[in-house]
Formats: sequence, C-alpha cells, structure tokens
Amino acid sequence: MPHTDDVQAPTPLARSQGVRRARIVAASLLTFIGAPGASAAMNYTILDLGTLQGFVSSKTTRYGAVNTAGQVVGVSRSSSGLNHAFRTSANAAINPATDDLGTLGGGNTVANGVNDLGQVAGYSTTATGAEHAFRTTATGKVTGADLGTLGGSNSRANGINASGQVAGQSYTNGSGQDTEHAFRTTAAGKVSDVGADLGTFPGGLRSVANGINDSGQVVGFSYTANNGPSHAFRTTASGRVSDGDTDLGTLGGSVSEAWGINASGQTVGFSQVAGDASYHAFRTTAAGKISDPGTDLGTLGGAFSFAFGINTAGQVVGWSSTDAGERAFIIDATGPMRDLNDLIPVDSGWTLNEAQGINDAGQIAGFGMIGGQVHAFLLTPATPEPGGAAMALVAASAMWTRRPRRCRSLAAR
Repeated sequence: MPHTDDVQAPTPLARSQGVRRARIVAASLLTFIGAPGASAAMNYTILDLGTLQGFVSSKTTRYGAVNTAGQVVGVSRSSSGLNHAFRTSANAAINPATDDLGTLGGGNTVANGVNDLGQVAGYSTTATGAEHAFRTTATGKVTGADLGTLGGSNSRANGINASGQVAGQSYTNGSGQDTEHAFRTTAAGKVSDVGADLGTFPGGLRSVANGINDSGQVVGFSYTANNGPSHAFRTTASGRVSDGDTDLGTLGGSVSEAWGINASGQTVGFSQVAGDASYHAFRTTAAGKISDPGTDLGTLGGAFSFAFGINTAGQVVGWSSTDAGERAFIIDATGPMRDLNDLIPVDSGWTLNEAQGINDAGQIAGFGMIGGQVHAFLLTPATPEPGGAAMALVAASAMWTRRPRRCRSLAAR
C-alpha cells in the first residue's frame, strides 16, 4: 500500500489555544527585548571620534551635531595648535587628512550644525580677525563659504536645516553685543540679504538664534523690554522674533534660552527656576510655552541641567550636574532623565560629559573624557543579535501555531 499521511485539521478550540499561546510567548519575549525605539531600555555602542591631531576634539561654546547618516561636526585642536571645524564621514572617526574644513583666512573655525546633505554651518575668523558665519557645500570646505554680516563686524551660524537655511546671530552695527540680532538666511542666501534680520523682542537690544527646523522655525533667546532678562523664543516658519507671541516664558525664574527644535516645533533649552538659584532643562510641546505643566525635565541629582538637542521622536539630550560633575543625559518622549554613562559598556574608559545632538535614528554626538583627554564621541543604539531573543520569538511563534500532523503507523501500511 502506498504511504499516505492522515492530516487532521485543528479544531476551532485548538486553533484559538495555539493563537493564545503564540501571543503569550510573543508578549513575554518582547518584554525581554524591550519596545522598539525605547532608548532608556537599551545600551549604546561608543565610537571615539579622535582629533585633528590635537588633544581636544569637541568642547565648544556651542553644540556639535549629527545628521541622519551619522556624520558628526564640531571643533578640534589641529596640528597647528588652532581650533578647526571638522565633518566626519558617516559613522566614522575624524580623518585629519580629509575632515579638516579649513578657515575663512584666519586661524580658527567652529562647526555648529550639519544637515542631511552634509552641508555644515558655523563661523570662522577671517584674514582681518573678524568672525563670519559660513555654510559649506555638501562635501566642500569653509573657504569661499562666507555668509557676511548684518552690517557689523561679526556673525555666527549656529544651525542649518535640510534646505540649507542658516540661523545664527550677527552684529548690526559696529562690534558690540548690544547690536547683535538673530538671523535666518534663505537656502542659498547670505546674512546680509534683505529680510534675514529677525529683530528682537520689543524693547530688547540683543537676540541670538540657536536652532532651525526644516520648515524654517527658529529658536533662541532675546532680551526683553527695557533690556530686561533674556527669554527663549520660537518664531513661525517665516516670522520674526518681534512678531506676535514668540516669547516662551520661563520655569519661574528670570532667564531662559532655547537651543534646539524638532520638526513639529517642540523646543528645548534651559531656564532658571523660581528664585534663580539654579536652572533646568526644558522641553515644550509643539506650540506650547516653557511655563506649561510638564516642561521641566529636572536633573540627575544636581542643581543644573541643560538641553541641547531634540529629534523627531521627542528624545532630548544634554548635560546635568551631579555629585561627580557634569554628565551627559538622554530623556525619551516620556520617562525620566537617564545618565548616558549608565548605558555604555562599564569598561569603556569613557566619562560622557555632554550630549550635544541626537538624530532620528537615536545616534548621539557629544564629548567626554577618555585617557585624560577631551574627545568627541558618537553613540549608536545597540540592536539585538541575530539568533538571539528576536530569533527565539520567531521560533516560539512558529512552534505554537504549527498545524497538528498525524501519520499512520508502519503497522497500518
């Protein structure tokens, strides 16, 4: 008699039990793995970005940045002993032979922002010793990228969006900070173009733009009326600092500053709290104020914290004071502030001091101490190993949903 298989279809009860078991196994393993994108539940690999042959590679008065490709920009001591801007290749350490962006004819250069094309914005000293904002091409150097000023001696670029619009500040007359105004260029325009000057809060003399999103919204800070304490601002996509209700207020103290903005308009920075004895990082809603409930991000136990960057998911990075000194932090869209030093290998040798930028893949750029030197770093979220828990999930699901199969015994053939 030919060999045949007797296949028994599962009953409705068996099917429902199999599905239920599969769901239980899946839920259990997903709990073990952690929800996708939940950086607070995952660790990071760390890449030492090195230097341009000097001893320091990132600490600046402004923030470094990382784009979606994993290119990092910042400033490093070069072999000449001067500070030069750098732009790395994607997910790679600084290459002194190719990544030094040069200058506008002077000695020093600082890179503050990079877009997904690889265009870099920052500032450089010129041959006359003035500081001028620049915007490079996607692969180009600083030479020939001078954006000029609002009529005064100096300008600085602090952020750049996907189209190439640049935001920063410039002296409007002479060289005093009391004539400094925030600016926003067009995608290919200069600081000196008509309409770039964003003005100030009514009655204030000074404003600074620190960040810009892809729609053109700009954030920063401006002196308030009668040259009062500076407050954070967020403009509309084409508006000025002086337009409408751009003042974001404070956390109860006198001063606030905005430093980063994401695609939806969520804004981060720092604000003094009531009494002005300390300041805390904040994150607003897309259209909200700093004074709204829930914006105070707290600290890692010290008196101070400062938020630099925010991505599309609402993850925030910056630094906080602790008993041990300044430490880099991350905060997810919901949840507490976490010390990034707790999320890297314990034997890495690193102390992460500041996290300055975060991209939409969750990669974080900043600086810290390694081997007694200040170096820039790039953190990348770790992913489950193939064949590990993720593969176990697939295998378990298949096991519990497999159709029953019964063969005739050899004796019955």
